[in-house]
Amino acid sequence: MPMQKSQLHRLMRIAALLKENRYPNSETLVKEFRRIAVEEELEIDCGKKTILRDMKVLEHEFNCPLAFDRARNGYYLKHHGWDFIAPALLDENEMLAAVIGARIAEEIFPSPLKNKIRNAVDYLLQNNNPDFLDTANMESLSILSGLYANIEPEIFQTLFQGWQTNHCVKIAYADWQGEVTERIIEPHTLVFFNNSWYTKGLCHLKNQPRTFALRRIKKAELLKSNFEPDKEIISSVNPDDFLGFEKIKNVKLHAVSYALDRLKSAPLHTHQIIHDDGTVEIPAVAKEVLFPFILSQEGNVRLIEPAELQSEFKIRLQAMLEQY
Repeated sequence: MPMQKSQLHRLMRIAALLKENRYPNSETLVKEFRRIAVEEELEIDCGKKTILRDMKVLEHEFNCPLAFDRARNGYYLKHHGWDFIAPALLDENEMLAAVIGARIAEEIFPSPLKNKIRNAVDYLLQNNNPDFLDTANMESLSILSGLYANIEPEIFQTLFQGWQTNHCVKIAYADWQGEVTERIIEPHTLVFFNNSWYTKGLCHLKNQPRTFALRRIKKAELLKSNFEPDKEIISSVNPDDFLGFEKIKNVKLHAVSYALDRLKSAPLHTHQIIHDDGTVEIPAVAKEVLFPFILSQEGNVRLIEPAELQSEFKIRLQAMLEQY
């Protein structure tokens, strides 16, 4: 049954008094909790019946070796090898963050990690009773942009452990043509990008930073060798330069209001500039990102500069038209 903070505070105080051989009883505890409520401004004040219920909770739920000494008129511990392991109690905001985090984890993390996160939050809910759960239907909290690519749980767990503990990982990696090579990598980062998981780190085969899609990893083995996290590799993970495509600088577009709204919500570059007349200046962008975006806007975006990029786009458009 979920435990309230006021009850946890009482149980902790009772456990401390028992440890100190103070022989508390319901009458002395009522007075003690009343004093604490005034001096420490804690919601701990209660009556004798509540104290008796707390004693039963200590005895039955926390295996407290509790006994009552009639001569001393108080409770004591039959042996002092017992420790009161207090459950973690969080406030409303902390519990809200944990519950929402678990919902997101269910959508973007593969097993078994998402199950561990879910189980951890379920454990917190066993010992917490947040008010927002009385009215909020967490099933109606949806994350539509989730994990679509299938990743083997063992592979993800191995990469996750390598990233977490700074251990190298030996992988069998298939490129976009399906050719598989064995590599030893240092997983300096784990990145969820465009509904897929990636790791960016040092590839020993190329002796250079490389980005690997976890969906293309066919085998993964955790190695004993360690690595030092590289701050430069870690800082290179950003929306403008993550996948490492070659960038075209100083790109200029013209867009109608519908497309401008799309560019504001999902910029092609973090430092793009949108002018009042619909002109958009982009410091640098890859063709692999720019061309699909223009096509998706169905004529609402026009490529203006540079001229050579405009010419290349026309050639690709013509090649597409010739297929119909």
